[in-house]
Amino acid sequence: MLQQMARTLGLRQIHALIDAPGEFLAEVKSRELKRFDRKASELREHYTQVGRLLDTMREEDSARRQLRDLFAHIPRLALPSKRAELPLALHELFLIKEFLYHYHNLREFIRGKGWMDLLILPDTSELFAMLDPDGGGQPSFRISPAYSAKLGEIIAARLELAHKLKHARGQLLAEARRELELPQLKDEFTLSRGQAELTERVLRSPYFILSSESIANYSFTLADDEHCLDLKKRLSSLEASREKEEERILKDLSRQLIAALPLLHEALELAEQGGWRFLLADFALAYGCCIPTLHRKRQIRIKAAVNLPLKLHLEGRGRRYQALDYDFDQPVSLITGPNMGGKTTILKTLGQLCWLARQGIPLPCARAELPLFDHIWYNQDESGSEDLSSFGREVVSFVETLELEGNTLYLLDEFAKGTNPTEGELLASAVLRHLAATGKFCVAATHFTAPAMLEGLPQYSIAGLDKQSLALQKGLGLSPAQRLKSLSEAMDYRLRRLEKHEAPPLSAIQVARILGMPEAILRLTRKDIK
Repeated sequence: MLQQMARTLGLRQIHALIDAPGEFLAEVKSRELKRFDRKASELREHYTQVGRLLDTMREEDSARRQLRDLFAHIPRLALPSKRAELPLALHELFLIKEFLYHYHNLREFIRGKGWMDLLILPDTSELFAMLDPDGGGQPSFRISPAYSAKLGEIIAARLELAHKLKHARGQLLAEARRELELPQLKDEFTLSRGQAELTERVLRSPYFILSSESIANYSFTLADDEHCLDLKKRLSSLEASREKEEERILKDLSRQLIAALPLLHEALELAEQGGWRFLLADFALAYGCCIPTLHRKRQIRIKAAVNLPLKLHLEGRGRRYQALDYDFDQPVSLITGPNMGGKTTILKTLGQLCWLARQGIPLPCARAELPLFDHIWYNQDESGSEDLSSFGREVVSFVETLELEGNTLYLLDEFAKGTNPTEGELLASAVLRHLAATGKFCVAATHFTAPAMLEGLPQYSIAGLDKQSLALQKGLGLSPAQRLKSLSEAMDYRLRRLEKHEAPPLSAIQVARILGMPEAILRLTRKDIK
């Protein structure tokens, strides 16, 4: 239900705008976006830290780009458990060293900028040195002779024997070439069965063995003499000694790393926290977001609220977007206004902002003061049983939401419009009265008359069409898409609080005219026509 509501409100599109380069940041983002259970005190501290980083990054754009690059290079890391089977696998040590390498680069950059109070990262240089005994300072890991004098001796002996074996086999091949009178002969070669005489000579020769054969060919390999066989046996013994010594080194290294797990976990956790804060500050800078003030009042005040998916959609089509101010200071507030005036957008935008605040994400607005909501319910969610009508799903979902514990924000968009108007109007009024009586926080949009007549509910209206707008006059003879653009330019989407008994502006007929409704039909709407 939570994920479906997020999709309905457009949160997925907003989350996609939080650009997370690299697998490390991508995993951090994925995990953090699933959290919806932070305490208010935790969120306030989180927002404070994001705000400090945001203020710093705003002044240093080049440092912001460098920080993004450094975080992007950090690999995803799954640390072993304290009871991990020893020795750790080579690929585990490789990943730990690679993480420590890029982590160290990030830490050094932050330390050099004097930002250690913004992004606190513990020093792990000793751990990196443990995995880098040669002092090469590279992210790759190998079991180096620097770990053990014995290993160095074994490797040196193996190199010497390998050189001797190569020389001995070279001499053996030279003898074979002379014996067979084939100066171009190699230690491995293939002959066609059609070369019967040459094949017979090679088969009789003590220098080669038949390694494989097919219908068409014979394949031969240079045979080892006693000296070469002795060298190979000694090499095999040294290889066993090398493996045994490397296993001892791996066990020793693994024990040291397991003992250092608390530091590794701390470094990883703080790097993840810092990465998430960086992503949020970067997102805030990219889309003009602010750090909200979280309070306990039953009040929402937002300056220049933006529905990011809609804004980007409209601007991509050359249409304007109008940011709006919200000031809801009562538990239940009612929005009325013209068709296509943006009532649904207001509700969805409010849901988005309150949802983002619950996740600790900067809000796309100039300023915001709001409470934290444990649940956000918007009644136009289409999820639920296919056995129910839209009205049935709406009622069932509403009843389930009423039973939830905690603070819930109810966003009602034409509640009960899916049933007959008479009963729908009664139900919408009853729901609003119940929510107001029980102190629930609700913002509702409606065209019904009865809800608008309820006493004690503050009413807001979309300002509506500017009938003097040049765009309005130009749009009347254009294509449907151009008419829609003209309507958008002529509409004032600002939300204003109505005075008591003040009627909201009516403009449905004018909107229909702009969108191309024939005048012959519109004339029939006049009250003086029977």
